Amino acid sequence: MTVWDNIYKDYEQGGQAWATLSEDIDPLFRQFLEEASFSVKKALDIGCGTGKYLKLLQSLGFKTDGLDSSQTAVKMTKELLGDQSDIQVANMFELELPANEYDLILSVSTIHHGLKSQIEDLVRKIYQSLVSGGYIFITLPDFSSSKKWNTFKDHEQLAEATFAPLTGPEKGLPHSFYEKPEIENLFSDFNDLQLNLDGIGRWFIRGGVKK
Repeated sequence: MTVWDNIYKDYEQGGQAWATLSEDIDPLFRQFLEEASFSVKKALDIGCGTGKYLKLLQSLGFKTDGLDSSQTAVKMTKELLGDQSDIQVANMFELELPANEYDLILSVSTIHHGLKSQIEDLVRKIYQSLVSGGYIFITLPDFSSSKKWNTFKDHEQLAEATFAPLTGPEKGLPHSFYEKPEIENLFSDFNDLQLNLDGIGRWFIRGGVKK
């Protein structure tokens, strides 16, 4: 059982709505959908959680796929979306993504849960999995927020700017933090890169692909 499956099981049984479970769909995502155009209308959500982002996309005519490390989250997403979507339990760093498949790949508060080498490899896979003209909508935490989050009052350092909490629901789970120039370098293959920092220290990253 993964760290996040414990969190979702607790939530399902009336426990705390931890982290993104307490959030609605971010307004930046709605704005992004209004401004972008999609030819394929096929989306993948990495770390789909309860499926709320995919449900919105489904209502807009997208074919929706998703993955999550939590079996409980996947069950909740399947119940929300019905049988039209491919939702699977998977380790995002181990899964092979199909090439030239999606024109939208999103991931909110998810891909930073690993070492930076793993995240870099995943970003390469995401790029290859997008069709020409496709988009990303991804978040990564700003390095300064590592000093503010209550989760990180007690932590161990796993690598430079990568930490794991010693207490709390995400105990032992790697969290990698980034500064803006590092994010720009990480996503340098993407066109029209837009970065917006929210009030809790997350960078919202939007960009396109032209192959």
